[in-house]
Amino acid sequence: MSVQRRGTHDAHSRDRLESATRRLDDLRSIVERLRSSEDRGDFERTLDSLRGQHNRALARLEAARLALPDSWPLARAQADQALDDLTRGLDEVERRLQQKQAA
Repeated sequence: MSVQRRGTHDAHSRDRLESATRRLDDLRSIVERLRSSEDRGDFERTLDSLRGQHNRALARLEAARLALPDSWPLARAQADQALDDLTRGLDEVERRLQQKQAA
């Protein structure tokens, strides 16, 4: 893999992680303002789980950044999967919150 391709992937992944971090923080703020403590507790547990996924994605990105050329494709795939999982989780929480607010 070329150095340029790795650098491009690294920059794109960092942007995705920063976006996910902002979304996670925004969701945490929204959940803190929920009136029902039962609803808030469910969402807080889900957001805690997403924080763990965020940490895993961060670790996978760091592993990909440090990977040797032979192992980079696998490390890149694992980092991409971790980011995809995090993004899907954030999408799901946003969807649930929108449903809750619409009800």
